[in-house]
Amino acid sequence: MNEQLRDALPHKDTPFLRVLHIIVAVLVLLQIINSNLTESEALSDYSLTGFVTWFHVISGLALIVLGVVMLGWMLKNRGFRYYFAWLVLDFRGIIEDLKMLFSFRLPEAHAGGIAALIQGLGVLSLLGVAVCGGTWFALETIYGPSSALAESTLHLHKFLTVFIETYFWAHGAMGLLHIFLTIRSQRKSPVIE
Repeated sequence: MNEQLRDALPHKDTPFLRVLHIIVAVLVLLQIINSNLTESEALSDYSLTGFVTWFHVISGLALIVLGVVMLGWMLKNRGFRYYFAWLVLDFRGIIEDLKMLFSFRLPEAHAGGIAALIQGLGVLSLLGVAVCGGTWFALETIYGPSSALAESTLHLHKFLTVFIETYFWAHGAMGLLHIFLTIRSQRKSPVIE
């Protein structure tokens, strides 16, 4: 990979989070792509639809584990208030970032800021949709496909998917913008050794 591009990727100072972030992003993208090819009735089929459905279930269960690892890492290394300052009604970082945005400058990531807020909400939405999907799978396995509770949980899972998909595309677009602006600023002021 081009060194300039690699340096522009997020989490340069935390390689574990960088790799975890990429793995989660790829799995979420695969979930989005294959979700339209899944059928709950296909879990017992030996067909392409059955294979895709099982892949969706297994990668979804993996996302629960990876989401918990990511949230744990985030809280251990940066603390609750870094990502969730708004829950204790501390909006100073968000207000500071909004002022920068209104002056046509991009704010850096910092405690309580917009980037931290988005990262925290993204991990919560990931865990929400994945845990709901895992709960559906458990209910489907225990009570069978005719269970009203399993059916309701599946509908909730599909509803929550809207939030993670919206987050995925918006976060991805902002990430690409960040990478583009970082590379552009590196070209304007090259480091000479």
